[in-house]
Amino acid sequence: MRWILAVIIAALLLAGAASAHRMFVGQQITLDLFVFYDDGSPASKAEVKLYQEGALFAQNVTDATGRFTVTLPGKGTGNWSYEVEGGGHTEKGSIIINNTLAKSR
Repeated sequence: MRWILAVIIAALLLAGAASAHRMFVGQQITLDLFVFYDDGSPASKAEVKLYQEGALFAQNVTDATGRFTVTLPGKGTGNWSYEVEGGGHTEKGSIIINNTLAKSR
């Protein structure tokens, strides 16, 4: 009889421990730049430089579809700027990401 009571108490304790965990939600922002020429063709192998607050953060080339992808650090907030060079063309732009929303200029 004691072992039945011990099993019931253990089961109740384990059930309570299993449901006593917390959940945390984080964010990770991945930035995708898509680069195209004015005729609609993708700018593959265009050189992309991404700057955070004026300092070079990432540098790479676009893939065959004209895409450049990078995961931003932390919450991704800050003033970001980019420079893309390819096919004799250069484009520059900036992106501001804050805690409330992301804006592109």
